[in-house]
Amino acid sequence: MSSLIRSLAIGGLALAAVACSKSPPQPVPSGEDVQLQAWRPFAADSPWNTPIPANAVVDAESDALIADFASEGALFINIDQWSVPVYYIDMAETPTRTVYDYYTGVYGRGFEWPRAIPIPDDMARLNPSAGYIAIVDKTRGLEWDLNQANKNDDGIWMTGFGVVTSLRGSGVSEPWNEVEQANEAASALPSGFPLSAGLIRLDEIRTGRIPHALMLASPGIRSDVFVRPASTARLQYSGFAPSETGLPLGARLQLDPDFNIESSGLSPTGKIIARALQTYGAYVGDQAGANVLFAEAGPEQLAEWKGLLKPDELASIFSPEMMARHFRVIDMGEALPAETVPAQP
Repeated sequence: MSSLIRSLAIGGLALAAVACSKSPPQPVPSGEDVQLQAWRPFAADSPWNTPIPANAVVDAESDALIADFASEGALFINIDQWSVPVYYIDMAETPTRTVYDYYTGVYGRGFEWPRAIPIPDDMARLNPSAGYIAIVDKTRGLEWDLNQANKNDDGIWMTGFGVVTSLRGSGVSEPWNEVEQANEAASALPSGFPLSAGLIRLDEIRTGRIPHALMLASPGIRSDVFVRPASTARLQYSGFAPSETGLPLGARLQLDPDFNIESSGLSPTGKIIARALQTYGAYVGDQAGANVLFAEAGPEQLAEWKGLLKPDELASIFSPEMMARHFRVIDMGEALPAETVPAQP
């Protein structure tokens, strides 16, 4: 176990964990005046957990950026395809494995050698379409993120990039050009964000409130710069052509606070998500083939989502025309240069 994991796991406050129920889906609450009950990672003052101020400054390029974003199509939610499987574990009861790197020396914080990563037994049955897997110990406040995770025919676990994150911290890293080694600012995502950041969670829909910003991906992402709170822009392996236009990683979008959610025609679940987009917004964290948000997608969650959340939950209302009129980009601040990453062997 690395020194980082030991130091993060010792002592302290245990975060409240809400177990995924195996009972049939429960009705969605109205969303009004619902107390915070669902588990939420990261500190209260994290960019993920901080509401957008009422007097927030809109970025000078907002209209053009939103027009480009909306032109990519309606807003969908990745659930069973191209999302993030999350395994909630107790580290004391989960077997550890040595996870090897596809690319020598390419790993993030907490994946230093010698390496013992908690891998649930049932994880080997999963072949995630996006290649992402998050392993979360709520009690110890730790998250292990893997990209290109795979158990090969010899029973050996491999990953293209692994990193450990404290769920009691800010949920963001320093920019890649302000740390000793650029990999210290990187994550399984090209933006440097933890995989659990911005996910729509089962317990949040059941309690009627999402108390954090969401994560957004879109096809037309600018690849030569990023903005905070992203810490890097590693889009060289995304499969998309490099671009000097579009939304940069780290940009924060907001649904217009004056948009009338109650009369919008959204489902009860859709209204919960829309309120989060008004209150906290969504950070651009990845590139995708469509405009998408992300829901946690472990095996237990997939079974429970049926009847609560659909991939097209928002699409009929969050059309290109609606988003062009009712979305805005919050002031992005300084654009920082993307990291130059050498080609993978």
